[in-house]
Amino acid sequence: MLLAVLCICFFTSASSHLAGDIGRDLADFLHKTKATTTIRDILSGKTNFLSHESFSLKCSGCEAAARGIKTLVDLNLLSDDRIVQTIAATCSLFNIQDKRVCSQITEEFRDEFLTVAHRLNFNPKWLCFMIIGPSCGQPPRNFTSWNIKIPGNKPKPTPLVRPKDGLPTLKVVQLSDVHIDLQYKPGSKKECDEPVCCRVGKEVGDKSAGFWGSLNAQCDLPLWTFENALQFIRDKIKPDLIFWTGDIPAHDDWNQTRADQLQHIQITADLLSQYFPDTTVYPSLGNHESAPVDSFPPPGITTEQLSNSWLNQFVQKVWSRWLPPDSLPTIGYAGYYSVKYSEQLRIISLNTQYCDRLNFWLYLNNTDPGNMLEWLVEELSSAEETGVNVIILGHIPTGRVDCLEAFSWNYYKIIDRFEKTIVGQYMAHTHQDHFSMLYSEEPDNHPTGFQFIAPSLTTYTNLRPAIRVYTLDGEHQDSTYRPLNAETWLLDLNRANEKNETVWELEYDTVSAYNLTWLTPDTMQELYERFRGDRNFFERTFWKFKNHVQQPASSCDDECYKNNLCEIITGRTGDPDICKDISLVKQREFFLKNKMC
Repeated sequence: MLLAVLCICFFTSASSHLAGDIGRDLADFLHKTKATTTIRDILSGKTNFLSHESFSLKCSGCEAAARGIKTLVDLNLLSDDRIVQTIAATCSLFNIQDKRVCSQITEEFRDEFLTVAHRLNFNPKWLCFMIIGPSCGQPPRNFTSWNIKIPGNKPKPTPLVRPKDGLPTLKVVQLSDVHIDLQYKPGSKKECDEPVCCRVGKEVGDKSAGFWGSLNAQCDLPLWTFENALQFIRDKIKPDLIFWTGDIPAHDDWNQTRADQLQHIQITADLLSQYFPDTTVYPSLGNHESAPVDSFPPPGITTEQLSNSWLNQFVQKVWSRWLPPDSLPTIGYAGYYSVKYSEQLRIISLNTQYCDRLNFWLYLNNTDPGNMLEWLVEELSSAEETGVNVIILGHIPTGRVDCLEAFSWNYYKIIDRFEKTIVGQYMAHTHQDHFSMLYSEEPDNHPTGFQFIAPSLTTYTNLRPAIRVYTLDGEHQDSTYRPLNAETWLLDLNRANEKNETVWELEYDTVSAYNLTWLTPDTMQELYERFRGDRNFFERTFWKFKNHVQQPASSCDDECYKNNLCEIITGRTGDPDICKDISLVKQREFFLKNKMC
């Protein structure tokens, strides 16, 4: 949210002669679009003020304004307090959000942004890269050119054979992006002037919030709907284990404190323990767990006011109810861990916020934050030596535009090297229901793995609450722990609100819907090829399931179709060649539009 405001402030706070026509064009643009434009629209790509017909922002303009700010800071003419005040005033003046949101979001990010900006010495090219993205400026030193040491002697992959019917299986539930709103209020306004509605303090309007949740609105999930989902999972699914892959608090990013985030984590963990006292939960951190949102300073940031130890040490304690003592030190250190599930399986949970493009701390140094990827290689090497299979959990899919290139490409190479050991990757973050392929390097470019990207439990925005259920190859002599099938269950929210009946419906199971035998890199690659060869099949299945909406999915035009095909095979960020034969027109714009913040 703060990124757009900061960019605007470069043109309104530096000096009047630097702002000039650019500032007037921006004001005119915001005035014309203020009824429908929010910061999240800008960040998500729904509104792209960088290319809007009424406003053309050049990198040279950004850098000129940044140089103006740097000059004023160097001359001690622009204090930290003045920078923060200017940001808040600009946000309010241009109606980006209301005054309360503007004031609180700037204070929320104050320490993080100012610390990073000062350490970057307000370098104009670096700041414009950080605020606008890779299309502008240049990254700080060591930002893109680092590599993890990966051992050679990769074992030759062997053909995968589906386990025989009748062998033991494991039932696994993945819960993700629950975004519980403790201030949700039935009957409150569904439409409001803030990024999140349906809340306490919002008077009743023509369109009011439903009891169990709200569609066609920017509203998160009531706590009681989350609890109803747990009841359904307990009584109907009866899982053997649960993957809990992050994003617990609501999207009220401007109104969150550390205490708020810890309260959300504690409440949801206690409910999981209440409903599943004998089931192990394997959690991962999401980008919304921190305050400010996306703020995950690496362990080298030790100042209490800035460090993330408050979060890491808290989840270390909360998660200890499910995880063994030997897994806890790395959680307290940097929010990741490895657990022995059985003699044949190890589960590794990554803190993927160390690749989050909106994590400002990475612009100081993003070289393997927390030594996590180096540690991952060690864990995988040990598993390979002992013949143990590995499942990887995380929040941000590593091929998304949200994930920084250097991390993404290193992770991609790690998956390639250990493709025989890694039997599953379970991600979330996008709120949508889809998957992403990863491939080997040349010459054969065969599929080495794929990431399940699970749908959200929150309705944000206009989504039916969703639960993902997997059937894995279970414990037997030759177990692979690979997924045999995946199901998506949805809550009929209209029926729940109209009749007070909560009915969870099976939307589809992957094997039946796509006529597959089981779910491996090869079968998922074959599925992608079918999508590419049969657009009607793609729209009847994947496109419908991806959006888990109450109403039928909107049509997918030519550009949408090609971009979705590209998204499926993009397992690493910023790869210029991966989609070269799909004839994409606006690939980057598509990824920006479909990222979650």
